[in-house]
Amino acid sequence: MSPSTRNKVLIGAGSILGLVIVALLLVPAFVDLNGRKAELAAEVKKATGRDLVIDGPISLSILPSPSVSATGVKFFNMPGAKNPNMVEVRSVIVRPSVLALLAGRLEVSEVVLDQPKIVLEVNAEGKPNWEFAPSVAEAKPVASKPSSPRPLSLGTLAIRDGTLIFSDAQQGISVVAEKANLSASVGSLDGPYSAAGSATINGAPLSFDVGIGAKGGEGYPARIAVSTPDGKLSFDGRLSELGPAARLSGAANVSASSLSGFTTTLVGLAGRKPLALPPLLSGKFSFEGGIDVSQGGFAAKDFKIALGNDSGSGSLSIALKPTLAVEATLSVPRLDLDAWLAALSQPSAPTATPAAASDNAPKPAGGSAAAAPAAPPQESLFAVANAKVAIDAGEVLYNKQAVRNVSLQLESRGGVVAVPKLSAALPGDAVLEAKSTLSGDPARPSASGEFSLVAPKLRETLQWLAVDVAALPSGKFTRLSIKGRMTSSRGDVQVPDATVELDGMNATGGLTVTFGVPLSIATRIELDTLDLDSLLAGAGDGKTGTSSAPAPQSASAAPSTKRQAVAGPLLELKAKVGRLIYNKQTATGVEVDAALQGETLKLNDLKVANFATARFAVRGTVADFRSELPRPDIAFNFDADNMTQFLKAVGSTAPDELGHVAMSGGVAGTIEQLTIKDFSVSAMGESAKASGTLSMPGAAGGKPQAVGYKGSVTFNGQTIEGSVDAKLEGRPQITADLRTSLLDLDKLSAGSGSARPSTPARGAASAKPVDKTIDTSALRGVDGSLKLVAATFVSAPLRLNNVTIVASLKDGVLTLSQFKGGLFGGTLELAGTVNATQPALAFDIKGDANSIYLGEMLRSMAGTNIFGGTIKITVDGRLNANGIAIRGSGATPEQLKSSMAGGAQLSGHVYAGADKALTTLGTAATGVVGGVIDNTLGNALGIIGHTAGVGVSNMLNAASLLLNRFVNRDNPISGRVDIAGGILTDKGLAVQGDRATANIATRTDLIHSSTNTTVNFVIAEDPSAPYVIVSLRGALSSPSFSVSRGTAKDPPGFVNTLEQGVTAPARQILPNVPIPNIPIPNIFGR
Repeated sequence: MSPSTRNKVLIGAGSILGLVIVALLLVPAFVDLNGRKAELAAEVKKATGRDLVIDGPISLSILPSPSVSATGVKFFNMPGAKNPNMVEVRSVIVRPSVLALLAGRLEVSEVVLDQPKIVLEVNAEGKPNWEFAPSVAEAKPVASKPSSPRPLSLGTLAIRDGTLIFSDAQQGISVVAEKANLSASVGSLDGPYSAAGSATINGAPLSFDVGIGAKGGEGYPARIAVSTPDGKLSFDGRLSELGPAARLSGAANVSASSLSGFTTTLVGLAGRKPLALPPLLSGKFSFEGGIDVSQGGFAAKDFKIALGNDSGSGSLSIALKPTLAVEATLSVPRLDLDAWLAALSQPSAPTATPAAASDNAPKPAGGSAAAAPAAPPQESLFAVANAKVAIDAGEVLYNKQAVRNVSLQLESRGGVVAVPKLSAALPGDAVLEAKSTLSGDPARPSASGEFSLVAPKLRETLQWLAVDVAALPSGKFTRLSIKGRMTSSRGDVQVPDATVELDGMNATGGLTVTFGVPLSIATRIELDTLDLDSLLAGAGDGKTGTSSAPAPQSASAAPSTKRQAVAGPLLELKAKVGRLIYNKQTATGVEVDAALQGETLKLNDLKVANFATARFAVRGTVADFRSELPRPDIAFNFDADNMTQFLKAVGSTAPDELGHVAMSGGVAGTIEQLTIKDFSVSAMGESAKASGTLSMPGAAGGKPQAVGYKGSVTFNGQTIEGSVDAKLEGRPQITADLRTSLLDLDKLSAGSGSARPSTPARGAASAKPVDKTIDTSALRGVDGSLKLVAATFVSAPLRLNNVTIVASLKDGVLTLSQFKGGLFGGTLELAGTVNATQPALAFDIKGDANSIYLGEMLRSMAGTNIFGGTIKITVDGRLNANGIAIRGSGATPEQLKSSMAGGAQLSGHVYAGADKALTTLGTAATGVVGGVIDNTLGNALGIIGHTAGVGVSNMLNAASLLLNRFVNRDNPISGRVDIAGGILTDKGLAVQGDRATANIATRTDLIHSSTNTTVNFVIAEDPSAPYVIVSLRGALSSPSFSVSRGTAKDPPGFVNTLEQGVTAPARQILPNVPIPNIPIPNIFGR
């Protein structure tokens, strides 16, 4: 071809190509895809029942490759879903396969989703949102002739900066994958499949590469690689088929800088809550070996495993069909058990908890979580499995000493377990050996063998076990031997009839090991007699040496962080001792039933039937048992017929005649927050009961910063509720807020043992009390406040109601802000101060008493307000004492009494009511003499002896006149009483009757409790002198009375009236003393 021709061809081809390109560029402009949005949305609605919205334009592009794109695509979620849209995509690009188009087929080559948000959720009813309900049922198409299936290729799916949200309300699963960038492809239904990329799932970054190759003669080649910041997991092998019957085999490799962190991340990827893994698993971990996984079982062959600084090798095979069968071997050259236990005791890393969950979590009483009791062991794994297990350890390091040549072999068949080999060399030359074999019918075998533990140097073995042998008596605890035969049933290994020998002392017992979850080791010991005196004789005189027991924590040391609760083996102990001798006393019926699992000690029963007349039992649990802050939840009962004998038996001193003492109740919490449950004690005729919460923050460190109690206390039947708080740091401060329905001070002090002062003989002054110095240092050493509300307040003979007491103590000054209550139908209000800033105590009290009901006061203090024999006199009225002021100071009670000063203004009225017998003329005289005079003025003989020459008839006339002028009317009271130097005196104190006045002159010695009081009755007809004089002298508890006729004249006409009255025979006052008949006038005429 000539150059010119070639040029023309090129020019023509270029022109044609240019026209094609121009056509390709112009074609999309003439294709209106946006006009078909409604049609597309309708088809989607018909197929799914959901709405499809495309907010942006739909574009068609031919170059550089054919593609269709759309922006703002939204596909609605099902009704009631948490998210309104199931799918939101910023833009979608779909590229068909060019080669398939040229061949006349439509295949997708690539789908690109830019910033998609895909929400998959399962609601509470279990319905997933990807199940669609077509709005119109489509007719079934006419069946066509089958054609040769074409290979299906879905091409490549690419996601850029996507978000995937999956939640399952029923299962509690939530997975959020953000910043997802991945590429996935499906070659055909038979593979290959692949997916690779990265995402942040539930906050954890993750990269992955998963692939399944095309199916071959041996199945599908498979590879998995997962990487997180904490570790990597990889697998390279084959998958037999796609489906639930698949078998996966190949080489697995796991490496992690922190096994717990890697495991937590993988669990979080599945949407599960983080696991509370022990710190033991926080170290480096590696696994390398072949694995084989299928529905029929699991196998790991010739694997190598390492955790922390310990490593081992072995094999594991688990067959699930036809019966469960396990074969395992593990060989460890060296195991540092000290390091493992140290890791277990470290606090676990806090797990992230949603705020809502933490807010709604129940908070236990006492401020601490409730202790979970040790879980009972499940059925032994070997009860349903045939197994062969062999574990060998060249050296196990514990308490910095080695247990050597540890070997354990187990074989189980038909629920019977044999121990072909168990051996270990323990420190102190102790040797543990066991051997048993299976025999008999293979379907129903039996196991038999021997068990032996011999410790010839027991003290060295005990010292290795952290027992302070220096505290044990020398020459004791030197040799231990435990031997017995071995059997098995229900998957347990048993030593049913072991013999125990300790320093020549024999006991019987048993051992049962249950291979369940958790592992259970139950020990049983029975002794006829245990002489603790002989075992503990000379305790503490052992050889001194370095004890491996931990040093006690100093008082100032703060408690360590709470340790992780570890679900370790369940260790059970049941012990019975027929007779236990301690301190030369014999205890009988001693039983112990306890279990220890991890940090929880469970006391099923701890009791003593009799020890020095006492019986007691304890039950409950103690969580965090080995920590510095254990949390008990226990109940107890204690009953001693003779508490003195019991205290002396345990080596304590006790006063004689304590008698019967009983205690019961429960406690729960910690020493810093302790809940007291129905704690009761009765002793020496007293009883007390308490229920509440006792808080002592800082007590675990040896020095509490405060002490508080909130609850109730009942003493001798009186219940006081409220709270008491005491701050101990710096200057102590006590705050009490109490309330009670009844507070009887006499009941509170009843049986206290303090001798009460004897009542002096009639007419004698009280004995002078011992002059004891009052110690005021306690008031100066503490500050505080008190509020007490009592419905009834009793301090015999006073009885108050609706009492409110508000007081405070500051720098040695006690301020009584309010003492208010009802007293004898009236009110009493007091306020004042008690100053204890100096060694001498000073007080200043002021107040008022109003409307005191005299009748109620007499009934309360004297037993009645009705006096007399034949004639009944009822005393009633109201009394006011205003401007009450009492002050004084002193270092002793006597000085306080002698310094008392103050007074009160008295007012009110007295009503003396007489019954109808007073109007009976024939018996009035005998009523006055036998009743009124006998109860009010003294006996008749005393009157006759103090009449100063006045005859009986004249005295009776005077008494009749006074009765007439004071009874059946209100008699006003006025005057004042003052106190100075401990002496109470009057000032114008009088009772005003009808034309008669009772002037009271008193001098009462409050120090010696004696009085000298004179009542002068003055009548209006002759006010120049007393008409009748009544005197009270002597001790206040039993004063002597005397009554005499004054020099005042009788009212005019009084004698004439008397002589004109009706006479009646008089009643004899005293036996064999004749009383003449006396004419009595109508006294009501006067």
